[in-house]
Amino acid sequence: MKTKTQSPGKVNLITLGCAKNLVDSENILTQLRGNGIEATHEAEKNEAQVIIINTCGFIESAKQESIDTILEYAQAKEAGLVEKVYVTGCLSERYREDLEKEIPHVDAFFGTRDLPLLLKKFKADYKHELVGERLLTTPRHYAYLKIAEGCDRPCSFCAIPLMRGGHVSQPIEQLLHQAQHFARQGTKELILIAQDLTYYGLDLYKKRNLAELIDRLAEVEGIDWIRLQYAYPAGFPAEILPVMRRHPNICRYLDMPLQHASDAMLKKCAGASPAPKPKPF
Repeated sequence: MKTKTQSPGKVNLITLGCAKNLVDSENILTQLRGNGIEATHEAEKNEAQVIIINTCGFIESAKQESIDTILEYAQAKEAGLVEKVYVTGCLSERYREDLEKEIPHVDAFFGTRDLPLLLKKFKADYKHELVGERLLTTPRHYAYLKIAEGCDRPCSFCAIPLMRGGHVSQPIEQLLHQAQHFARQGTKELILIAQDLTYYGLDLYKKRNLAELIDRLAEVEGIDWIRLQYAYPAGFPAEILPVMRRHPNICRYLDMPLQHASDAMLKKCAGASPAPKPKPF
């Protein structure tokens, strides 16, 4: 069937999963627009020729939502409503071979670290000068600040290292640049995220350096609130507590994941779950 005529080169980006995925989508959006490509994020009325789906592969319900969304747009392509469907993100990273076999109507699958390869599909280049100049999809008053990628912890109940790789901290100066950019755009609240905030800095500075990071972020003019999420309890850097007391714009708040207190229960959760099976068209 002949594809419906639509705005040339327009892209619609769909984000599934957590706030870390949303940051990745904002980076994709920034790079596309920086290359002169008309791109929207989850447009209510789809007028795009190309769909990019940023998937989640963490828990079963999120996997199924990703599969269902991929199938929805694969069907739209078959019906001539869109020209291209690209899939990226955690599900694609973990189950790419299975997905390629089961859903051949998708034009290409990309992993979590394949943004330059995705851009090549649009004859676009990765622009290093745009790092830190991220376009926000959240309301302007708050932004997620991803301070690290991946995780080094081999927890039996979690597949994040398989999908995101090992822990990689962003340098403090780079994060300050991002915070200053957001503040100039009107952002008032920074929400710090990573797979494990409390691990921050071990790879770069050979010590847990979250305290210095939030101490310096708190000095960024225009930022009224700083909130910490995903603070793993093991090896918690207690030196952040006096920093939180010293700065009134650091929220007295910690998002701390506790999985289970039983070793036997955690051992039963060991092993990766099989790839979810797509439902037929």
